[in-house]
Amino acid sequence: MSRRSTLGLRFVIVALLIVVAAWGSMWAYAGYEDHRAKLMLAEVSRVHVGDAEASVLPLVQRYGGFKWTLEPLSPREDWLDKDEYDYQKNRASDYKYELGLSPFGTTNRQTSRLTQAMRAIRAAIPERIRPVVGMRDWGTGAELSIRGGRVQSVEAMTLFTASSGWLGHKWELAEGMPHLGMPPQAYAIGVAHLTMDEGGGTMIENFFTPKASEHEVGVARQFNTGCLISIKGCDGLCDVAPRALEYLKKHPDAAWNIIPPKCP
Repeated sequence: MSRRSTLGLRFVIVALLIVVAAWGSMWAYAGYEDHRAKLMLAEVSRVHVGDAEASVLPLVQRYGGFKWTLEPLSPREDWLDKDEYDYQKNRASDYKYELGLSPFGTTNRQTSRLTQAMRAIRAAIPERIRPVVGMRDWGTGAELSIRGGRVQSVEAMTLFTASSGWLGHKWELAEGMPHLGMPPQAYAIGVAHLTMDEGGGTMIENFFTPKASEHEVGVARQFNTGCLISIKGCDGLCDVAPRALEYLKKHPDAAWNIIPPKCP
């Protein structure tokens, strides 16, 4: 073999090693963020309505959370539905703590140099092969509402890209349902339409109160975590939350603003 051929072969080998190393690094990074997201969701699941505000501050700090205050409701006379105003006024919190994770910072407020660099790398990769290198876009976040120094409600939401657009899963624990006229029971399931920079999508929503059974709480919080980093990903709500949709089959009265899809 000539010297030129030997050098060419070495160049190809080095290039392949670089590609493999980069691919492995992407998967390792995505896997690490996926692991952190699962830990965060598990910790948020251990927060209960009525917990002291001080007890959740370590959780907020651990995941880089921040405090914010909602805009006050408009005057009651401006509302056509006075009952809805009274309902929302009674549910209003003093402020909230928001925390979240997103490997590419596109679904939350992460602006670290690492996040910006990963976002730039992701943008340079063709969309159809991003899942293969562990670069599917996703983000998970939580909100802890505080009123009178106590946790008033707990909410967790995860969004991710799919072949059909964006998909999502959300659960919320509160003393009562978030909207007037929702099913008067401890667990309700609905759906929300998503509007994102890269297109729309659908999110399944789970609402439950402290009166929900242990089984209902487990159903509400569970979703297919493979939607985040697996190569195949998810395609539709049947992939995202099969247990919640199976629950609806047996308890159709739990449906709120949702026409359950027909799952295989």
